Formats: sequence, C-alpha cells, structure tokens
Amino acid sequence: MSYYLPTVEPQKADGQVKSVYGTLTTMFQTVPKVFVAQSIRPDLLELIVNYVNKLMIETHSLPRRTKELVAAYVSRINSCAY
Repeated sequence: MSYYLPTVEPQKADGQVKSVYGTLTTMFQTVPKVFVAQSIRPDLLELIVNYVNKLMIETHSLPRRTKELVAAYVSRINSCAY
C-alpha cells in the first residue's frame, strides 16, 4: 500500500510556506526534506521551525555546535541515518 501527500518543494513555495522556507534556509543553508514533508500544514510547520530555531540555533547555555554534536550522537545511537 502506498500513500502520497502533496508537499511543497522549495522552488514552488509561496505565501506562508515560502516565508518559513526562507527561515529554514537562513538556519541551515537549505530546506531539509524533513521540513518539506511537513509543508502540507504550513500553520504547524511555522511553529515547529520556530521551536527548532529556539532549541538548536539560538545560543543559550550551549553553543549550536555542541547541540548539533549531541543530536548527531543520539541519532547514531538510535541507528537513525538522518
């Protein structure tokens, strides 16, 4: 059984999705596919991107580099390729 969800690719984005993709491009120099998969709900995508920005990008008690290393290590432990 296969399913198809109509996602919005970055080059075809407009409105709220284009704005959120712009934020992602600033954060990661690209739009990661995990966020493209969530483009069917732009209202939720914007909230998730704002959360990721506050959690991973903004510097608080840990610098971004350290947070990304922790995330990569946890992904490896969980055998997650992403």
